[in-house]
Amino acid sequence: MTKPSGWKVLNAGREAGLVLAVDFATTGRSDSSFSDLVPLLSPEFTVWETRQPHTAAGMSAEDYLALWADEVAGSGRTVRAVLGYCAGSVFAGELAARIAARQAEAPRFVMFDPEVPSPAGLYRDFAAMMNQFASVLSPEEVAAAQREGVAAQAGAPDFAAYGDELVRIFMERAGAAFAREELDTELLDEFVAVFRSFVSYLNAARQIDPTAAWRTATAVSSREPTEGAALAERSVEVPVDHADILRSKRVAEAVNEIIGVYASS
Repeated sequence: MTKPSGWKVLNAGREAGLVLAVDFATTGRSDSSFSDLVPLLSPEFTVWETRQPHTAAGMSAEDYLALWADEVAGSGRTVRAVLGYCAGSVFAGELAARIAARQAEAPRFVMFDPEVPSPAGLYRDFAAMMNQFASVLSPEEVAAAQREGVAAQAGAPDFAAYGDELVRIFMERAGAAFAREELDTELLDEFVAVFRSFVSYLNAARQIDPTAAWRTATAVSSREPTEGAALAERSVEVPVDHADILRSKRVAEAVNEIIGVYASS
């Protein structure tokens, strides 16, 4: 089989059936990821995680879903479960529904702190990204960028425009610091490209109404449960911080139990 471009293999397990994980995973992020969770799961599971297209700007929800769903269908493999993290749960629900329509048994659908992207959430991610540059930017520069980010929301006509403004602020603030410190601007360009791709991913997710799919899911919640978790058919609460939910052994045990049922049902 040709190596899928829309998926990254996190574990080549013993089973032919797939476990699909939907997330915008980036190197160096502070939040846990499926790369943390998968080593804690049963080694038999074959786990694929979504990749983000290199040129994601302007992609619609259908563009993302077609990329991911078509490659899974082309593999000819049954999907045991679909997992979604945060905003990835929006895509994961629609992906699970499409897969259920083409195979004999619907995959299990598990979502972790599910969240519909919002301007407040986008700002939170922007502020966290600015904090990651504290070694290059002064505390005053970080604070100024974050104040600009708050102010920009009032003047942005929609989510995508607000994302563009946050990208602009990041480029200006980080660009000045990179120039001052004589750092490699190619690295800055990479960070800007990743953040712009992230904005596109979130904006596309907002085109999907996840309500019906989320009502079929099991929601695994941290200490800060999201509103989306309240829609789930079943809930599992684990006393961990949101940032650590995919690093938790208790979460892994719950997932093993939920998706392991598929093989024996």
